[in-house]
Amino acid sequence: MTLQLIPSPTLTTYGPTVFKTERNQREVRCGMCGKIIYVDQATFDFVSDAINSGLDDPFRCELCKDEYDDLAYEG
Repeated sequence: MTLQLIPSPTLTTYGPTVFKTERNQREVRCGMCGKIIYVDQATFDFVSDAINSGLDDPFRCELCKDEYDDLAYEG
């Protein structure tokens, strides 16, 4: 999953973006840094269901995901 930083009319984006796209219309916040990221409806539903179930926000932006993975690897 790659975080797209620059909108391009010719670029098909998959995964979270920092801007709204035709596919990514739903706004979520990173569970670690709080940055606003736009996601598709399926991702939004997954995050919403987890939060409504009383779990911590499972969504992490690409930068925080990499940092979290590094910390988990280091132990």
